[in-house]
Amino acid sequence: MEKFIKPKPFEKLTCSDNFMFAKVMEDPDLCKSVLEILLDIKIGSLSYPEPEKTIQTAPDARGIRLDVHTHDGKHDFDIEMQTTLYKELRKRSRYYQSLMDVDYLLKGHPYSKLKENIVIFICLDDLFKKGLPVYTFENTCRENNSVKLEDRTLKVFYNCSSWKDAGSKARSDFLKFLLTDNAESDLCQKLKEREKKIKMTARAQKEYMDYCMITQGYYNTGKEDGYKQGVEDGEARGEERAKLEAARNMLLKNLGTIEQIAEITGLSLEKVRELAKELEIEV
Repeated sequence: MEKFIKPKPFEKLTCSDNFMFAKVMEDPDLCKSVLEILLDIKIGSLSYPEPEKTIQTAPDARGIRLDVHTHDGKHDFDIEMQTTLYKELRKRSRYYQSLMDVDYLLKGHPYSKLKENIVIFICLDDLFKKGLPVYTFENTCRENNSVKLEDRTLKVFYNCSSWKDAGSKARSDFLKFLLTDNAESDLCQKLKEREKKIKMTARAQKEYMDYCMITQGYYNTGKEDGYKQGVEDGEARGEERAKLEAARNMLLKNLGTIEQIAEITGLSLEKVRELAKELEIEV
């Protein structure tokens, strides 16, 4: 029997907890700012970030659940918040990257259209024990390190415990924030403010309960069945998020009444009203 681990109380979650980090990163502007600080690049308009995105390429294939998945015109991003260090993180990064590409290709895109695939693990401690604040990996030639494979893949591991050496002040402040929950920069204060708003919503608390059920795996049917059930639940939640995203865009662009939005998206009037309230839109 799997050992039950009592989940952290919802009201005590911070941005360094997987669930809260993913919820906070649902804000495209905040997610974009975090990515630009971490990668030191300029990013175009992001797609609506998908928290806890489930990818399963075949019924009998092992699926994955990405903490935060998003993309722009050039990059495909996965951001993983990692509070516990596991040796298999290295191989997980490999598998996540491959399934992200497979998912993209299954939608009818050719190899030539593959975006730059970037998998990011934000770790509170040092996975590689070399004292670096960031470890970036790309495929190079063993015989001549100046020769790059140029397959447009990157795996990046951040070590929050070495935040003082992170390079830019913005990156140092962000890594320190995740490690200490001390919001010193404007961005970190915005992240903290969004975290507080999320904690005020009953829906987020219910989602956290569902999340704990899946990740803790305390289904009566056992570990493997629990995993499969978790994938199915994740897919159902993915459909719900797609409806919410459509309703959100329609509300922001004033495309119809709440009744029309509910009818088009398949959401209940109550959920559309709740979403409008969160967006501070009068209906």
